[in-house]
Amino acid sequence: MKVTKTQKWQVYALWVAVVPISFVMAFHFFPTGQMDYVNLSINLLILIAIMMLPIAFDNVTITLERWVIFTVFFNYGILAEMIFMQVAMLVLLFTQTTNLSKVFRFSVNSIIFAIVSLVSGSVYYLVGGTPLFENIGLFALTGFIYASLYSIINSLLLFLYFKFRKLKTTDFRKAARWDYISSMLLLPFAISFCLLLQLYGNKAFFLIGIPFLIVLLVTRKFLKSDQLQDVLSSAAAIGHQLSDQLLVDDVLQTFTGKLRNVVPYESAYIVDLRIGENLKLLTAIEGKFRVSETNRFSFPMKKTDKDGLNMDETKLYVNKKSIASLKGYQFAPSVESVLTAPIKRNRKTEGFLILTSTEKFGFTDIQGEIVTLLAGYFAVAVEKARYYERTVEKSIRCGLTNLHNFRFLEEKLNEEVIRFHTNEINSLSVIILDIDLFKGINDSYGHQSGNDLLIAFANLLRDYQTDDITLARYGGEEFVLLLPNYSKDEAIEMAEEIRRTVEQSNFVIMPDLGEAKEPTVVQMTISAGVATFPEDASNGKELMRNADRALYIGGKQAGRNKVGIYVEENTQVTIN
Repeated sequence: MKVTKTQKWQVYALWVAVVPISFVMAFHFFPTGQMDYVNLSINLLILIAIMMLPIAFDNVTITLERWVIFTVFFNYGILAEMIFMQVAMLVLLFTQTTNLSKVFRFSVNSIIFAIVSLVSGSVYYLVGGTPLFENIGLFALTGFIYASLYSIINSLLLFLYFKFRKLKTTDFRKAARWDYISSMLLLPFAISFCLLLQLYGNKAFFLIGIPFLIVLLVTRKFLKSDQLQDVLSSAAAIGHQLSDQLLVDDVLQTFTGKLRNVVPYESAYIVDLRIGENLKLLTAIEGKFRVSETNRFSFPMKKTDKDGLNMDETKLYVNKKSIASLKGYQFAPSVESVLTAPIKRNRKTEGFLILTSTEKFGFTDIQGEIVTLLAGYFAVAVEKARYYERTVEKSIRCGLTNLHNFRFLEEKLNEEVIRFHTNEINSLSVIILDIDLFKGINDSYGHQSGNDLLIAFANLLRDYQTDDITLARYGGEEFVLLLPNYSKDEAIEMAEEIRRTVEQSNFVIMPDLGEAKEPTVVQMTISAGVATFPEDASNGKELMRNADRALYIGGKQAGRNKVGIYVEENTQVTIN
């Protein structure tokens, strides 16, 4: 959720009211230890180094600077600690990127830690704490109270900030828990360091400060490798789910859905790269919905070397300035970050995944690595699904006309009957069409000419096909139309219209018999049979059988070029 202008000015006003007076109070009303500027400088360097080495654990980013902050407080008082904390926030401000402005982030954190420092420091002195560590037991007890209050007050103020911004508090709870745990774990470092400083002076930095930094570096490396292992595991799991999908559309839906769980995005686009330069949208997710036409993204028709879209590597565009380097690719004004990844198969780029976020720095390097892995799995899964669909398509399509074949027709007929019984449709009509005297055409002009006529007739029938109507080649010169929600009268009307259209059409063929090889105009007619479920049949097979009976009794035997209509055990013939 973006920060409103009102919220910004409220925070700035609160900063003016709280932070300066907190520093004044810390300077005038609380004790300050004797300053050792060499010691303070070394502490400051270690603090800066620690702030530049945050660790991510349990989906929470933690900085382990608090033992240095506690040490400075125990030795030099509230004012020094407040100054160090402000420096720590400045370092964090320029090393961690978010969608919030730096001034706003600094103001919020400055207010929180000014209050935290003042209140927890005041309680420390109130319960007997002192910069002098003569009584170790008292020092440990007051230090524990101070550190506990420091973390608790920080969490409470952070909770109020979440409420002020109307943010979800689920993330806050986890962060607060780890904040307290880290404070309690780091407190012994601070106490031990203070005692060692008393004994060995600045040499104590070699005993705790330097080893702490080394351990921190090793821990970061370990956690990063652990993170990468999690990334690999997550990607592998999604890869297996993708490989289980047999249809391209299912692969697309699984990929975009599972991807959002590991790389949160606002919109996702998969663009096909064809013949190495043509770009075509394969799928698009905008917000929560899959869309057929994009409203928040546009792209050029052709890929060029100078458009900024990288063919080889996943790229993060973290702000509007960097997004502008994608020439010809237009995003919604709300988009602040973009991630692009090439989709490769056999080392060849075949498309692109483009993700958008409404937050600055909305994608991380780790997320980029996840996307790179998943894009590889996706490319393999899509190719496998395309091969499967081509194989299935061949098995259910007529090789000559490219219409569905008898096998598909049978399955579709059973589906439509089930739809009737589940009240999805209220009737189902069938039209069977047969070319009259087709053998004579083959004998006169050749089988290739006959094939040409079959293709031409199939193309004519496509004009009557819709998303609901199934058109199939039944076998030989017979074709079938399945018409869900068509009454018998409506089916008869369509069959008669097709019959008239064929009768009035001229079909051009190239004869392959004889010496003349010139285009020849052929006229032909068809006969048809119509039956409707449930009035003419009790199941799908019976419906087809009765429509076929209507075709031969009411169409062929009645003189051809007619539409036969099944009525109980008899047939009627339409008048031409």
